[in-house]
Amino acid sequence: MDTLLPKDSNESRVECFESFKKNRKEQSKLFKTYESSLSETSERQAAKDLGVPRTTLQHWRKRKAKIDLSKEVVSFFESPEGTEFLHEIVISLLFVMIQLGGCGIRLVNLVLELCHLDHFVGNSIGSLHKLNVKMEEDIVNYGASEGKRLSKGMPSKKISTCDDETFHPAPCLVSIEPVSNFILTERYSEKRDAASWSAAMKEGLKDLPVTVIQSTSDEGTGLIKYVEKELGIHHSPDLFHVQQELTRATSGPLNAKVRKATAEYQEASKSTQKLMKRKEHGSVSNKKKSHDLEKKLSEAKINEGRAKLNLEEATKHLTQTQEAKRALGEIYHPFNLKTGEAQTPEQVSLKLEEQFSLIKGVAVAAKLSENSFNRLEKAHRVFKGMVATLAFFWTTVKTYIADLGLTKELELLVIEVLILAIYLGITAKKARNAEEKKIILAQSNSLFERLNSTELWCQLEKEERLKIEKIAKTCADLFQRSSSCVEGRNGYLSLRHHGLHKLSTRKLTVLTVLHNYFIKRPNGTTAAERFFEQKPKELFEVLLEQLPYPPRPAMKHLKLAA
Repeated sequence: MDTLLPKDSNESRVECFESFKKNRKEQSKLFKTYESSLSETSERQAAKDLGVPRTTLQHWRKRKAKIDLSKEVVSFFESPEGTEFLHEIVISLLFVMIQLGGCGIRLVNLVLELCHLDHFVGNSIGSLHKLNVKMEEDIVNYGASEGKRLSKGMPSKKISTCDDETFHPAPCLVSIEPVSNFILTERYSEKRDAASWSAAMKEGLKDLPVTVIQSTSDEGTGLIKYVEKELGIHHSPDLFHVQQELTRATSGPLNAKVRKATAEYQEASKSTQKLMKRKEHGSVSNKKKSHDLEKKLSEAKINEGRAKLNLEEATKHLTQTQEAKRALGEIYHPFNLKTGEAQTPEQVSLKLEEQFSLIKGVAVAAKLSENSFNRLEKAHRVFKGMVATLAFFWTTVKTYIADLGLTKELELLVIEVLILAIYLGITAKKARNAEEKKIILAQSNSLFERLNSTELWCQLEKEERLKIEKIAKTCADLFQRSSSCVEGRNGYLSLRHHGLHKLSTRKLTVLTVLHNYFIKRPNGTTAAERFFEQKPKELFEVLLEQLPYPPRPAMKHLKLAA
């Protein structure tokens, strides 16, 4: 019989025994060898050959016999293959249910109990908690080591960031690179001033070969001060916050006027209907009373007509503001989405001002409150930053294209066709509905077909075309008008905080690592792969290698076989 240890080395036997003492996988291998050898040799000799105390092997046999499940199930989970599978099950439950799903350990405990795996796994809250803590520590270490490893082979590049704060209740500063959706920093801070943002971003960008050239966010003073004063880069306003401020200024008051006008019209209509019924039934015989009824009916119809006009006017005002706010989103693009023409900052500024004048005119006609006008002006002040963002976009695009050293004709083709086609493809993904998405995608595909049929483009070498396409994609991604990626992240963090009542620093880091290195888009890529342009190690596979095998249940918890 083959032995695992040299028979003439007692020191080796002791050393090996200590090594597998807490290694469940090695124990299962030894036990399998032991059971298979009993048909050929005695227990004492088998134990001596394996270098394991005979009492230990007898204890293993006794423990296996006391598991109150079918022999086939017990044999599988006590085998090396079954032990490996059990390890994967327990780690998967902890990883998916607790780290990803936000469940508690008690639910993992319940799953193991319901599927009878508590016969093979230490299912106490304490043992599962200990394993879960080790998992979180390994996830944190994985994120730190992979970030350093991948950054060394990462190409240098210029990036934009989307930044915002959330509260639980301490301020949590979050910054995301919007193209890859990679979280650069996500940490708690006592304050959210410029100094706090500076410290957070320095830590997040440490060792990364990137240069931040643009930040998209709301109008938080500390954040803007950090971006414009310390970094000296462009700040792009978030269009959503502009539209939200306009909504707060107009939607509430105008909706209230519509509700009031609707109630008045309904009341006037009821009065008219009531008087008309009295007239139709001829219940008034007296001429004087009949004349009074006609007079009241006439007045009621006039009141109903006036109420109807008021309702139509209130509804019109509400509709006009809603359409104007929606138009801001349609206008605020470097290209006209309908015609495909490039839009200068001056052209966009005129269009934005036209829509704002319409909204303000409605506010004046509807006699809205002073508070509403203050909100309108607050939103209007951001228009300057929006126009500056377009100027920044076109200036940067021209710089990128000029660095390629193309001919004037080819430069024009890249800007008016290639960049536009890519930009429309990006915009289509954010369309309001399927019909709008279909129209924008059709425009994008048509432009790509036009590009691929252009002789000037087809004459270029494949490597040159790929190089130009990469720069064109960078240019199209440059226009960032929304920080929705970080807003969505804040919502997710709030949900996790609500479930746990508190996110520790370790737990917050775990959530960051999961977002960057595990969550995948439909194309199968993680945020880290898109950001570093390299594929990271599989997080779950690393955890399976590093985490210990689940402990066995205590003997007293095993049910005696019937």
